[in-house]
Amino acid sequence: MKGRFLLFKELDITQELREDLNRIAWGVSLGIVFFVCLNGAPFAGFVRALGVSELMYGILMSLPVVSGVFQVLAAYVLESTGARKKLFLIGGMFQRLSIIPVVILPLIIPEELKGLTISLIVFFLLVSAVGGAFNGVTFISWMAALVPLKIRGRFFSQRQMMFTFTGMVGGVLASWALDRIGGFVGFAVVFSVVTVFAIMDILCFIRVYDPPMVRPQHKLPIKKMWSAVLQHSNFRRYLIFWAVWVFGINIAGPFFSAYMIDYLKMSYLEITIYTQVVSNILTMLVIRKWGMLVDMFGNKPVLRVCGTGVAALPFLWLLATPENYMIIPFIHVFTGIFWSGIDLTSNNLVMSLSPDENRSFYIASFSMVTSVVGSIVAYALGGLFMEATAELARDLNIVIFGRPLTNYHMLFILSSIIRFIAITFLVSPIHEEESVEPKEMIRRSIHMVSEKRGKVQKVQG
Repeated sequence: MKGRFLLFKELDITQELREDLNRIAWGVSLGIVFFVCLNGAPFAGFVRALGVSELMYGILMSLPVVSGVFQVLAAYVLESTGARKKLFLIGGMFQRLSIIPVVILPLIIPEELKGLTISLIVFFLLVSAVGGAFNGVTFISWMAALVPLKIRGRFFSQRQMMFTFTGMVGGVLASWALDRIGGFVGFAVVFSVVTVFAIMDILCFIRVYDPPMVRPQHKLPIKKMWSAVLQHSNFRRYLIFWAVWVFGINIAGPFFSAYMIDYLKMSYLEITIYTQVVSNILTMLVIRKWGMLVDMFGNKPVLRVCGTGVAALPFLWLLATPENYMIIPFIHVFTGIFWSGIDLTSNNLVMSLSPDENRSFYIASFSMVTSVVGSIVAYALGGLFMEATAELARDLNIVIFGRPLTNYHMLFILSSIIRFIAITFLVSPIHEEESVEPKEMIRRSIHMVSEKRGKVQKVQG
């Protein structure tokens, strides 16, 4: 890979590594629209179109992201075989290709056999999740071995900036197509096209170098590997924080899309522009700044600052009404600013807090907690909460900002409270070498900006 499309020329690395980093960055830039659709409004709209209950909606929405449940098995296979690249490629193909039958089934099975349709959809989503487990655990293990620590903040921030842009463009086109085509045919067309791009993402990794894995001197059974993870006190503290955090995020997560589709009656294109486009533009503007701050001050202070901002966002959703939902773009200005920092630091902390030996099992444990607590439990309890509080919200008859308080609003408030608990009380005990306190990061950042501005004014004067 040469010429004007070659990125990361400013990094002090070998030409071979630079080309590999380009393949990784360009690959995800192709495949990201697949995950934008699968984890966003398009898949939420597909599940809503199936006509299932709130509980089943939560369960189906959780299945594309439950791969972490199977990552313990994937990590054990990886540590046993060392076939990291092969497992990554095979897992990635299964994860992506399994979505095509999911969106085609409602077109070929009659409505009266709806139970069969739902059962088969669950089966193929689970196949996709298993593939995603192998794909995910091998990717983080691979990147931890390939990307030097000194450039991780800059590389992953620039990579995120790239796929944020392509995901934004692809998401707009996918939403436009769904609004134009409509129905299950629209879902089948859109998801089939984005799956092709997702396969191209996997193919980009064929030529990427896979460093030899650090293999354990003694092969441990899976039970002892899990015990070793729990005995690692610092990593355990991070797991506890992350479990509470993702639970607070995902108990309401799938219902933001449902709120926009069912309650606010927004089109897919409106949802994409007001949420994804706005947040992605802000992400592209700030992500490299977060990467620089991570390299200078550590992941932990960036996580605490960004987490505090994200914790407050659900309260703002109470202001959105069917008559006026222009608060949503405003919310996603801050979503783009703060969530980009959380995405960057959370993955960096997993890599930095886990030891080289049996690292894939630490990664798998992190992903399993994310999937079990943050996906299966949170999504299901979110659905149960919606069903249990629907009548309660009507009986309370509370008016907020001129509109009746709904079960959606109650769920959003609960989500915000849990987020604040996690970021306020559970991050501090985590130890990260050479990181500083958030106040110190902010103080020194302001000083650097002031100093830079003073030099500019001096030159201009």
